[in-house]
Amino acid sequence: MSDRALTLLGANALFAAVSAALFLTQGWEPVIFPLYGLIFLWNDHRHDDEMHIIFVFLATAAAFLLMARESAAPARVGLAVEALGIWILSFGIGYHRGRLAAVRTAALAETDKLEAVSKDAERELKFYSTYEASAVAQIRLRRDMTQAAKSLGTTMDGDEVQRRLLRIVETRYKGTKVQVLAGTPKDPQVDWAVKTKTAVLVRDMKTEDRFGPRPAAPPFRSALVVPLTVAQKPYGFLRLDAAAPDAYSNDDLRTVDLFATLASMTLENIRLYEEAHQLATHDGLTQLATQRTFHQKLKDELLRAGRGQMPTAVVMSDIDHFKSYNDTYGHQAGDELLRTVARLLTAHTRPVDVVARYGGEEFSLILPNTLRDQALQTAERIRAAVAAEPFVFQGRRTKVTMSFGVAVFPTDAATQTQLVRVADERLYKSKESGRNQVTG
Repeated sequence: MSDRALTLLGANALFAAVSAALFLTQGWEPVIFPLYGLIFLWNDHRHDDEMHIIFVFLATAAAFLLMARESAAPARVGLAVEALGIWILSFGIGYHRGRLAAVRTAALAETDKLEAVSKDAERELKFYSTYEASAVAQIRLRRDMTQAAKSLGTTMDGDEVQRRLLRIVETRYKGTKVQVLAGTPKDPQVDWAVKTKTAVLVRDMKTEDRFGPRPAAPPFRSALVVPLTVAQKPYGFLRLDAAAPDAYSNDDLRTVDLFATLASMTLENIRLYEEAHQLATHDGLTQLATQRTFHQKLKDELLRAGRGQMPTAVVMSDIDHFKSYNDTYGHQAGDELLRTVARLLTAHTRPVDVVARYGGEEFSLILPNTLRDQALQTAERIRAAVAAEPFVFQGRRTKVTMSFGVAVFPTDAATQTQLVRVADERLYKSKESGRNQVTG
């Protein structure tokens, strides 16, 4: 039997015992009748409201029966008072239980409310913790990007850009092997990056199937391979290797890609600067130095020669009858002639010498630390090479000569302007004397 059935049986047995004692004994009713209160206390302990009410009515019925049996008025009054007491006890217990139930319900409601508030607070705390972690990561990334941009943007040397990029990535990913691979080296991860035109993230080489058969003992477990592109052309690859699996995430891939993009932009800026500098300092047709560059170089060389008490020669030259050549063979032939003369001038001078297109068909040379005789020999060597050159254009052989004027610092002139003027005057002297000769 269940616990409830046993306690219900006990309550009924108690009621039966008290009722039997009331009806079997005479004169003891006022003493025995209050024992019905034990039944109500028992039912209160059992939390059985229905049986509680039933016993109240049964006890009231028993009181009426006993009052009918009693002839003495005091006994009837006593039973009536005791029956009323039973009712008061019953309603008192019920009222008390109702209040306790209301308090318990309110407490449970408050508990539920507090639990809901606590859960909301936990959710908000989790959200703010996630947000904080994300914000910290973003702040760190922005800081590193700012520092990387400052570091990479303060050099105009491509090799230095690569070295600084390595230091930046190694600082952020300590314990990682970082390399800048030039071109497109034979490497499975690089081949995959070239094939897919995207960066490569390797979480664990032991579970990878993209790069062919899995090696039994791979030299690394995790890797990142990010392309470096300059002017939309492949430049190389930034590669990170780690001995542990899952060393890199998608966030790391994006971060390294940003570093690589900064480096690529810096390299592209260097290339654009070099191209702009080349266009500003070199003639577009012959690739020789421009007149402006010639004068700047001459100024520097004369300052150096003055400090070191060394001679510096200037050679001014001009293609003989260039206008007639243009009129006879056309401007394309004239342009090809200028390019060929530029190659001959460069081929017969030293790396330290400056060869410039002074303007039109006129060329100039700066020969540092060169005596007069040496400068005359150089000019004569170039004159002979030009005179012997066939200058073939569209299958036609042509002949061209050049005239030269040589001046030497400090014997012929003490200033830059004077030196150029003297060399120019000697050039015109060569032309007036029949062209195809050197005057110095």
